[in-house]
Amino acid sequence: MSGSLVTRLCEGEFGITREEWAFIAMMAALGPLSPSELATQTTADRSQTSKTLRSLEEKKLIIREPVQHDRRRAIVRLSGSGMAMYRKVFPRVVEIHHAVLAGLTESELEVLARCIWKMQVRALEVDKAGLVEAHAHRRSGGSRKSWTAP
Repeated sequence: MSGSLVTRLCEGEFGITREEWAFIAMMAALGPLSPSELATQTTADRSQTSKTLRSLEEKKLIIREPVQHDRRRAIVRLSGSGMAMYRKVFPRVVEIHHAVLAGLTESELEVLARCIWKMQVRALEVDKAGLVEAHAHRRSGGSRKSWTAP
């Protein structure tokens, strides 16, 4: 519910996208991760993860370090600038979330948290069950290239 507010904050005041913010927040919470671990933790697909990491690297908010025993793999972590960004944005995002949730009672918040958790678990189960087999081919233009008029 607060997504559009957070998006406006991130883009308008800090020059980062909401996806970039999610990656920054995840790395601040969990420390260095591989891109695939980051994709799993943020529930982003791999192509979106690659795109977001490239953007964060260009903005000098993350550092990509090759894994010594396997140069094809990498670990990403926040740079000093990335951690400074996190320290500026995080309190503002918390403020937005608290303001949005202020109208709910403690018991309503508990029910909401349980429902969101159950939905996340179920979404992962549905994904594994193969309900949607198609993949978005974003690297080759995605729906912009493959869409045809009816």
